[in-house]
Amino acid sequence: MQDSLLANDLGIAWACPPATSLQRDRFGLVVAGVEITAPPPVIDYVAWYTEGFFTRGEAPTKARLVIHDVTPEVICSVKDARLTPALRRAVLPTAPDTVCFVDDTHSTVHLLLAGATRDGPMLMAVRILRALVLRALLEDGLLFFHAACFTLHGVGVAVPGRRAAGKTTLLLHCLDNLGAALVGNDKFALVQDADSGTVDALGFPIQIGIRAGSVLALGDGPLRYFLMRRWSHCFSDIEAHCDDLETRLGVRPQELAAAADSTVTPRCRLGLVIEPCVDPEAVTPRLERLNEDERRTLWTHNLLRSPAEVFPQQAALAGPPSETELRVPQVPAYRLIQPPDALPLTSRVIEDLVSRVSADG
Repeated sequence: MQDSLLANDLGIAWACPPATSLQRDRFGLVVAGVEITAPPPVIDYVAWYTEGFFTRGEAPTKARLVIHDVTPEVICSVKDARLTPALRRAVLPTAPDTVCFVDDTHSTVHLLLAGATRDGPMLMAVRILRALVLRALLEDGLLFFHAACFTLHGVGVAVPGRRAAGKTTLLLHCLDNLGAALVGNDKFALVQDADSGTVDALGFPIQIGIRAGSVLALGDGPLRYFLMRRWSHCFSDIEAHCDDLETRLGVRPQELAAAADSTVTPRCRLGLVIEPCVDPEAVTPRLERLNEDERRTLWTHNLLRSPAEVFPQQAALAGPPSETELRVPQVPAYRLIQPPDALPLTSRVIEDLVSRVSADG
């Protein structure tokens, strides 16, 4: 074991085998980017995974990520080394055997991987990249929310709601039946314009977790066929998971949009909020407009204030919690009350509502 480790030690020869070349590039949003130094296959994987959401080579650098492709022996030699300032060790729950050092002084994360160009390690690189972009946005005062988001007829629609409230199912139907464009399914950030009062939603390249019930609720068509085939490849018979709220199929948002003959839209002007609510006693879907107090409560309950809430698996890379005050977006908000299995009718209700909002805007 190496006795102690300095920040400068992470640039020495063992950190990258001589046969492995390195490539440097930047990924992120217009306001926040991360510079990555990694083997070329890792850079290519990051570009593929974040395509349509992150720009490449343009975003200003707010942090750096260095991927060290090392041997298992090197990882063992430094895993428990004593760290000297300014390094700290970050423990990642999804990859406890991964060695990750953070140099907060230089906003740099060093990730040591054995076999860095395999799918698993490359996906870890994407997750850390995303966490660093999100951290930069939190530091800039952006607010994050737990909600799905799509655009329809030029109107950005946020879909917040409790666990198992039907957010993903509603999103899938809007993509499949209405030609909506996907912004995100799990979380998004809000960018508010103080002068105009408008607000934009920012989506991120985060895998979409889809339960069996959401797949089975879809009508026959390419999207259902795609998800059924993917489910059978990853799990057992989908019918056996019909009421399972824990098992989820992970799908890249770009693949999901393509299967629905749709697209991803990383940024949209927010114009409407719909909170889904399944009511077994309801006969047909109906909308209830929320008053000011109800609207504030809805936004507050779905606000993600701390880095640990925004990206819990990479919280060790995070900075302090955001102190930004919540400014409730001044867009109309509705509660969508619907009976089970009423999604074809629900789609029409949503399309009519969006059309009215679009006409009023």
